[in-house]
Amino acid sequence: MRIANVVLNDFTRDNRVLKISRSLAEDGHDVTVVALHGEGLPTEEDADGFKVVRTRIATSKLPRGTVFGALKMAELALRVVRRWRKVDAWHCNDIEAFVLGWCAQRLNSRLQLIYDCHEFEAERNAKPVIERKMVAWLERRMIRKAKAVITVSPSIAAAYRERYTPHGIPEVHLVRNIPEGRPPAADGPAPDHFRSRFGIPAGDFIALYQGAFTYNRGLETALEAMRGLEDSGIHLVLMGYGPLQHLVDEAGDQMPHVHVHPAVAYEDVLAHTRSADVGLVSVKPTCLSYLYCLPNKLFEYLLAGVPVLSNDLPDCRKLIDDFHAGRAVEVGTPEGWRAALLAMKEEGTTEFKPGLEKAGRQLSWTKESKVLQGIYAG
Repeated sequence: MRIANVVLNDFTRDNRVLKISRSLAEDGHDVTVVALHGEGLPTEEDADGFKVVRTRIATSKLPRGTVFGALKMAELALRVVRRWRKVDAWHCNDIEAFVLGWCAQRLNSRLQLIYDCHEFEAERNAKPVIERKMVAWLERRMIRKAKAVITVSPSIAAAYRERYTPHGIPEVHLVRNIPEGRPPAADGPAPDHFRSRFGIPAGDFIALYQGAFTYNRGLETALEAMRGLEDSGIHLVLMGYGPLQHLVDEAGDQMPHVHVHPAVAYEDVLAHTRSADVGLVSVKPTCLSYLYCLPNKLFEYLLAGVPVLSNDLPDCRKLIDDFHAGRAVEVGTPEGWRAALLAMKEEGTTEFKPGLEKAGRQLSWTKESKVLQGIYAG
């Protein structure tokens, strides 16, 4: 089957699209990632068994804004729909790609659409009310045209079924963001990437925040929690990138027990994660998409054999409790996080080792990808 895996970014850091493309290609499909062109990137390249084609649009340098955004989307639709309308299937990553797929399907009635919702699309973080209402309106009218819908957490899957069953939603499948590869927790002693880089003493306790430095991920709360822990033997390592980089850098300059590590390549993430004593999932439940999230970093911590401290988010808490692989922070304030970190350092993490080993055996992208294979085989 010829599959266009459509994503409206430049496909340089989208691990989910990468994993899905690899899995579908390994299953014998002819896969092309259709992405946006970015400065310094090739317009076409071969990847791990699949192709990448990045689309240039003449309006890309127009300012941000509703009108200019509509112009950019219109040009993108013309270029992408015209070129890729004749393939067998579109794997649509998020609502914008699904809208383009719906347009392409108007020109090719045999085109199959797989709607892969990386979040609860109509309830995403920091989206204006009018935009969220527009997404919900689009989903109500288009979702019946999909062959299947994919979501990333059980609660989001349930929410989609409840909201869109009256509108003809097809079967909803769960494909979680579990990393590829063999769980490194079984590969011998943990490395010391952070201790050696930052001179952290052997007996001190390393908490890791990895991922996007952006809004409502609890980054500010984690940084504030470190104030007052200067002599506690607890260190916070922040590994990632994003719009709040300046806050991270300022905290690293001001507090000797806060350390800033640049983002690492996808294939190196788990090896670095193993260097921590605990991983933080501090996402704030500011919207339904965040309340119901199962973020990449949660699975990265678990497969790296690192226990988790998480805000009290239902799907995150259930996964952690099911494996007994960490704890939920009952009060998501700086004081609550500070107390949780002190308690975990004091009590140790030995009790979580069996649960982490179980998680390493049971969680794998190979199992998740079988859901994809079933969708495209049907």
